[in-house]
Amino acid sequence: MEITQTLESITIVTDDCDLYLNLIYKIRQSFANVIGTRDRIIIFYSENELIQRKYLLKFIANLYRKTVGSGVEFWLTHHKNIKLIYKNPTSLQVLIDIDIKFEDSKVLFDLKNSEELFAKYLMRGFNDKNCDYFPRQNWLFFTPHSQKDIDTLSNIINIKEHLKYIVNFNYNQDEFELFKRRFNASNSKEYKRRFSMLASLLEDHFHTLGCDVGDDYETVRASYLNLTKMYHPDRQISLCEETKREYTDKFQKIGLAYEALKPYFQEQKNFIKSQG
Repeated sequence: MEITQTLESITIVTDDCDLYLNLIYKIRQSFANVIGTRDRIIIFYSENELIQRKYLLKFIANLYRKTVGSGVEFWLTHHKNIKLIYKNPTSLQVLIDIDIKFEDSKVLFDLKNSEELFAKYLMRGFNDKNCDYFPRQNWLFFTPHSQKDIDTLSNIINIKEHLKYIVNFNYNQDEFELFKRRFNASNSKEYKRRFSMLASLLEDHFHTLGCDVGDDYETVRASYLNLTKMYHPDRQISLCEETKREYTDKFQKIGLAYEALKPYFQEQKNFIKSQG
C-alpha cells in the first residue's frame, strides 16, 4: 500500500485486489458523493460526511501500519478528495468470457469461466443487495432498481479491462436495449398509477400468500409454492379431523389467492411488452 498527500487530495494505491474490493464496498456504503471506474474511485468532500471520512482514514491508517510496518498521519483532510487506486501488480492479465442473459427483471451473468474474485468485483460494483450469487452454478443475478443501476450495468459491460482481467461480455445488444425499455416502462408514472391501484384491490390475496402488496411475481410464486407444500392434503394424514379441515380450508384459500393474482401479473407483463 502506498499513500501520498497533496494540498488537494489523499491518494491510496494498493495492488491487493481483495483489499481494493473491500475498501470499495466500505466507501460505497458510507459516502454519497463518489465516482469510480474499474480501478479508481474518488470521494469528494461533503460537509455531512466528516464523521465517515474520519473513520475511513483511521481504518486506512491501521491497514497501512499492518502492511507497511510504519504509521501515517493524515493532515488537513477536511476539504481534500480521497482517491483509491488499484495498481495491477503484473502485466499478465487473465482473459475471461462472460455470457449475459436478460430476463424479465433480472440480468444473468454466467461466470463459469471466471474466478470467484471477479464475482465479488461485480457484486461490489452493482451494490451487493441487488445481487443473488449462486457459487455452485457460477451464476450471478443482478436486479436493477433505478436508472443509476442501469447506468452502472452499461458502464461495466462496455469496459473490457476490469482489475487484472480482460473480459469479453457476450450479449445481444438488441435484447439489452429491449431490457432497458421495459425497465423504463415498469418504472413509469403510468405503470405505477395503474398497478398500485390494482394491487390495493387485491390486498387480501397478497396477504393470504404471506406477501406484501406490490411484491413481484417471483416472490408471490415462491411463497405460494412453499405454502401449498405446507398445507397440502397429503401432509394431513396424522392430523386430527378439526385440524385437517383447517388445513384444507387454508390450502383452498391459497390456491384461490394465487389464481386471482395471476391475471394481475399477466397484465403487468402485457403492459411492459407493449411499451417495448
